[in-house]
Amino acid sequence: MMIKNERGYTLVELLAVIVILGIIAVIAILAINTIIEKSKHQAFVANALAMKSSAQYYAKDAMLQERQINKITYKELVEANLIEPILDPHSKTVLAPDDESYVLANGESVISICLRGIEYNLCTNDSGEKEEIPFSTLSIKSLKKN
Repeated sequence: MMIKNERGYTLVELLAVIVILGIIAVIAILAINTIIEKSKHQAFVANALAMKSSAQYYAKDAMLQERQINKITYKELVEANLIEPILDPHSKTVLAPDDESYVLANGESVISICLRGIEYNLCTNDSGEKEEIPFSTLSIKSLKKN
């Protein structure tokens, strides 16, 4: 016995829906990847700002002890227990304390930074030459690929 007015979806309609959902998923994944990459850049700049705060304290302490400091290295800040070793957000590894990353100071105020990560750095100008980044212009646009 045949039943009239049976309703359902055809195979073509189901395939069209699956294709549309696939396209939406690809667009969403690309948007999420962009957001994740931007947040990694922001975390790297936040690490630089943490170095700035630690270096300000270090410079003020040096002024109290009547020492003149122009360059405060990442290694000095870690050894003085003023900052924890920095986790590079791009490579997910801890940056070894070294003298390549540093903050330049003038008296008790800090002026600029050079922070080198595994994949990115805050030490290179637009022409590719090594140059410290002033804190007044520090942003994710200052971040350069190694």
